[in-house]
Amino acid sequence: MKADIAVVGSGLTALVATRTLQKAGRNPVLIWPGLSSLYFLYASVDVLGYASASSVQPLEEPVTGVRQLIAENPDHPYARAGLAALEDGSNLLLEWLREAGFNWQGTLARNLLLPTALGTPKPSCLVPASMVAGDLHRDEPIVFCGFEGYQDFIPELAAANLSHGWNGGSRTVSAVRVSLPGVKPDRLFTSIDLARNFEDGAFRREVAGRLRRAVKEDGARLGLPAVLGLTHDNDVHAEFEKETGHPVFEIPTVPPSVLGLRLFDRLRRHLQETGVEMIWAAPAHDAEVANGRCARIHLKAAGREQSVEARAYLLALEDVVDGAWRAGPHTVRDPFFHQVLAQHATPAERTDESLFQPQPFATIGYPVNDRLQPIEKDGHPLATNVFVAGGGIAGYDPTGIKARGGMAIATGYRAAQEAMAA
Repeated sequence: MKADIAVVGSGLTALVATRTLQKAGRNPVLIWPGLSSLYFLYASVDVLGYASASSVQPLEEPVTGVRQLIAENPDHPYARAGLAALEDGSNLLLEWLREAGFNWQGTLARNLLLPTALGTPKPSCLVPASMVAGDLHRDEPIVFCGFEGYQDFIPELAAANLSHGWNGGSRTVSAVRVSLPGVKPDRLFTSIDLARNFEDGAFRREVAGRLRRAVKEDGARLGLPAVLGLTHDNDVHAEFEKETGHPVFEIPTVPPSVLGLRLFDRLRRHLQETGVEMIWAAPAHDAEVANGRCARIHLKAAGREQSVEARAYLLALEDVVDGAWRAGPHTVRDPFFHQVLAQHATPAERTDESLFQPQPFATIGYPVNDRLQPIEKDGHPLATNVFVAGGGIAGYDPTGIKARGGMAIATGYRAAQEAMAA
């Protein structure tokens, strides 16, 4: 198969890069290796939540924080991509979301502070409209709402933690639970099951009535697990607010996240509807390089091998979920050039014993130059027409500073620009 520019990846980075190429009038092919990190990571887009991984004070203005981060760390992915790539890429994403039927809000000038399912405040920049009423900068009381038999969200835990960890002043935080119509007490169900039920008008109205009777606080806003519709979330959320008589905000739950499913499914479908060709479930496992350029890559697709030839290649693999690297007992290699990305005496060196500490494996990836080309130890590009974006870039873990989404946007947008120039 021959293509203009091939994008390899199944996360937000790959989607932004593909959309950037499409809007520029190019004809990209998107190679989707398989399981997407979108299911696990992206309920909202975090641009920069904290100045450093050790900071406890959330940033109020992410763009100011990014500007300072670039000035202090010239090798950081934000510095290599550039502030303009973050700004232009964010505008492109928000415009695309609107065109695809989403209602997202936010600006690089301000972080919202939203409660998690555990009741901890989390800074977020670009978010679905169904999450906005949860902003802890607002004054209304909060009531966390749970459902009998639903185990992915414990409203009492969220309320207790937020009461202790959030300086809410005189604002109150409480919790209620209601039973669900037609659900037996011993039945277990998932967020996806519940989201499908909430698209049924009669079911939704009955649940709204039960919450209306259970919530006693006037003017309170209701925090629900993110189950207000699997696909048509805008209408379901708006109607549920009217039916309860309270502002309602959704809270992301454990993966697979309904919010992530909405984002992935809608953007993927929109790309296909607007003419982008996609190759599904085809992990890349080899690249042919000649005279300093990548001539083709090889994919494992449905029991056979498929080759893709393109003018340029954009590797937007986020992490191990997307197949960004191959790990053996002692070495970690990339799937394209088979370069050693990391070496360890034992596999245990790749992890920290504490889940709350930075994990060494998260920083494994390609070293890149200022054009986001993967480079060898001597600084020369492995191939002049190959570019890397997202979590595949070495040396940085965006988790602690809450910057995964912003780095995906900035590097995906910039790598697409470089791929077109190549």
